[in-house]
Amino acid sequence: MALAAVFHCAPGRGSIIASMIRPSFLRRLLALILIGVLTLQGAAAQLPDLGHTAQSSLSPAEEERIAEEILRQVRFQEPSYVNDPEAEEYLADIGQRLARAGSLDGRFRFFVLRDPTVNAFAMPGGVIGFHTGLIITSRTESELASVMAHEMTHVSQHHLARMLSSQGTNTALALASILAAVLIGRNSANVGSAVLAGGQAALIQNQLSYSRDYEREADRLGLQMLAGAGFDPQGMPDFFARMYAQTRSLENNASSYLSTHPLTQDRIADAGERVRQIGARPQASPIDYHLMRARIEVVQLGARTAIERYLAQQDKTPTARAATLYGLARAYLADHQPDKAAQQLPELQTLGFGSSFLVTLAADVAIAQGRYAEAARLCGEARARFPLRPSLQYCEAEAWLAGNDGEAALRVVDPSLRTLNQDYRLYALQARANTLLGRSTETHRAQAEVYALQGDYTGAIDQLELAQKAGGGDHIAQAAMDARLREMRRLNACKKTRKAIFREQNSGKPSRGTRCAWLEVPATHPAYQEGPCQHAEWRPTACVGR
Repeated sequence: MALAAVFHCAPGRGSIIASMIRPSFLRRLLALILIGVLTLQGAAAQLPDLGHTAQSSLSPAEEERIAEEILRQVRFQEPSYVNDPEAEEYLADIGQRLARAGSLDGRFRFFVLRDPTVNAFAMPGGVIGFHTGLIITSRTESELASVMAHEMTHVSQHHLARMLSSQGTNTALALASILAAVLIGRNSANVGSAVLAGGQAALIQNQLSYSRDYEREADRLGLQMLAGAGFDPQGMPDFFARMYAQTRSLENNASSYLSTHPLTQDRIADAGERVRQIGARPQASPIDYHLMRARIEVVQLGARTAIERYLAQQDKTPTARAATLYGLARAYLADHQPDKAAQQLPELQTLGFGSSFLVTLAADVAIAQGRYAEAARLCGEARARFPLRPSLQYCEAEAWLAGNDGEAALRVVDPSLRTLNQDYRLYALQARANTLLGRSTETHRAQAEVYALQGDYTGAIDQLELAQKAGGGDHIAQAAMDARLREMRRLNACKKTRKAIFREQNSGKPSRGTRCAWLEVPATHPAYQEGPCQHAEWRPTACVGR
């Protein structure tokens, strides 16, 4: 499974890389990964024994930086990204249960890409993505959780970092070769194999052998975590068996280099044997799983196809009926038929399920029908019942904004932004509310934070300069804007420095100075003189590829 060296992939031949359609995006993503790899400090360590997470060539700060940069690209540049905070909240809930059961440290973040392939992937720093195809293919919450547990184990055991530490000076070339092979191999397996052959095939073959060990380790520890969190461990072999049935013909014909996830009968049998030792725990999936799955199914199928499918659905249980009605209402909303969506709500209510998904559905229907105050009330009241659902806060603010009540929207978002300053969605809502109220300075300041969280420091600088020109605010507010503007300029200068370093490394042309100057911030660079990149993790001393 060569791709495990970069992004671990769940059963199936798709990958996050393969799902990225635009070549320009792919080039940026590859550059981000290589920047992270090429700025590692120190010499590569030996591969530790499986089960040990020490001696990683990536520090926690480095893993976090790489993850955040790639996450920004996915969220703000990738068209297949599903901007659905409710789905992300649901996945985060499962992740928290698993992390507690596994006593895992660190932060895990989840997102969804619209892609029919059955796939999931883990990145350094605890960022885990799911394709819509995988979510729809799962049949129970325990099956979905089994994939997540597997991916979280790859993160917690630092499989990517441990692979990198074993490759020494050839890491960057190997990563580039694997990425190129997967990208090209989506359309041509033969060409993909040729790329690998030209990019140190022997080295990559070693990565394949490591990855199979990592797969076994992720299965074993993931299964323990799954059972410890209260899920049915039978979900793992059940999901494996379904994937094997769907992919065995591809696996027989695919090049071993491009087999991104070596799912074998031995792995399925091993997982089944472990479940027999632990003991299966059959259980019904909660309503939120079924509603989230229906929500994602509408995204995957499209409104018209989903409507046809749900109208033909024959439901045998109240839970299945609720999922069908929910999916049908969501599909009607997506097809701009709010009245038909509203017709599904009475029966949904009689089924008696309590879920934040149902609250936001009713609110979205009310907004689509022009009942803005009612929508805001629904979400506002539900926030007390579901305090860990930021989507309800977004929902309430959106309802007030739809009704042109900027003051009410600010009363919803402002308190959170005094303490929660990393939520770009809240800043975007704040900017829209201030625009409604004609408050130019506040609009530009809020929009600057949106750009900053996207990594667009130039855009943030422009907005802060516009805020200064707009005037308004007391001297304390002006001083805060001045300080924020200085910080954005520093970050922007450092970003340019790091790009310059990467360009030099990528072209093979060293900077003036020492033999390894192309891996360090040049002493003559203006950004270095101003001190924007003095953090140690941005100034490595090792020479990669020498």
